[in-house]
Amino acid sequence: MSVKRLAAVGSLIAAGAALVLVPTPAYADTVTVNYSCEIPLTGTQTGDVDVTITAPATAAVGETVDITVTTGPIPILPPIDLDAGSVTPSGEVTVSGAQTGAVTVTGTANAEPYPANQPVQLTALTGQLTLTAAGEVQLSPGAVNATAVTVFGTFTIPCVPTTPPTPVSAVITVT
Repeated sequence: MSVKRLAAVGSLIAAGAALVLVPTPAYADTVTVNYSCEIPLTGTQTGDVDVTITAPATAAVGETVDITVTTGPIPILPPIDLDAGSVTPSGEVTVSGAQTGAVTVTGTANAEPYPANQPVQLTALTGQLTLTAAGEVQLSPGAVNATAVTVFGTFTIPCVPTTPPTPVSAVITVT
């Protein structure tokens, strides 16, 4: 075998080994969901929100995986300024397919203040799911809540999809 062929074979073997060592990439797809939010003092506000759910593309039965949900601005236009650290998000991810249920996701309080009458950008929400069945596990956006601490008290603002079921945003292939 020539030196060039040996080098080419060695390169292919090294590339194949590198592919085996690469961790499973995360699967995420952005979907648009219409949410209806009940705002104290101002009533119902609705709007389309881009939602991305990130999860591993593959995992094994019995494994606990991390799930991250990021959203675009949600249809909450606060009637007053909200201080930094005053709004904390929470929500649910709907689980369907080989496994059913819901995953609770939570986020951290806002680092920057939210000005009055401007859309609210929630922090990323995270949670964990223990996989119990082989097959495709589908993840879809569910309800989102924002708990706001104001000079008038603490309020939880529920936002729910207006047309469930929502589109699938991530799929985990479970073996």
